[in-house]
Amino acid sequence: LDPLEAGRRAYRFYFDKGGCGSGSYLGLLSLLREKVGYPWTTLPDLMMWHAAAGYGGHGTLCGALGGASVIINLVAYGEKNEIARQMIDRLFYKYADQDFPTDRFDDISAIPKQVKVKAMSPLCHTSVSKWTLAAGAKVTSKEKKERCAKVTGEVVYIVTSHLNEYFAGKWTPSVWTPSKQIEHCVQCHGPDDMGHSKDGMNNQQGHMECLLCHGDHTKGQAK
Repeated sequence: LDPLEAGRRAYRFYFDKGGCGSGSYLGLLSLLREKVGYPWTTLPDLMMWHAAAGYGGHGTLCGALGGASVIINLVAYGEKNEIARQMIDRLFYKYADQDFPTDRFDDISAIPKQVKVKAMSPLCHTSVSKWTLAAGAKVTSKEKKERCAKVTGEVVYIVTSHLNEYFAGKWTPSVWTPSKQIEHCVQCHGPDDMGHSKDGMNNQQGHMECLLCHGDHTKGQAK
């Protein structure tokens, strides 16, 4: 699949089909229908409509990530479920580390060269709010919608590239490494693997930046 074509479709579907969830889902699905056909032709168009604005407007997971994850799961589930999990995990922490929006879709955008802000988290609330504050924009503005359409396109561009690697037999999962700011958090409360197979307190799960939500309770403590 052509990552740029998939991303451009996702950008347009954001406006035409109800936001980021449908946009990312249909950006990938429409190409799979054309290039592969069945069983992709049996899936409903608006299955991920509810994911817009962080699922029902609640600001949780970015709908673009949710819509794309559905396709990843359907492609690589079953005996390959570890690959699907790794691919989704890689997508999420790459998203969190990305300055959005990129310029990749500026040639079809009504508002090119927008302010760029690192998402810091896969959560819609964090990703959008950090951007609107930096850009001086409202969540109902054309600028915000344009930004999120580009985010949707970029997510699909990334996922299509990953899926192409997978089908070419070149998929190599990268290993998540905690930032220096939270290394001590993971060392104590981890480990960082999903199944918690190593020694540790084992009372946290996830690869998000701890200090976005938690204060650092180690500050000021004796070493």
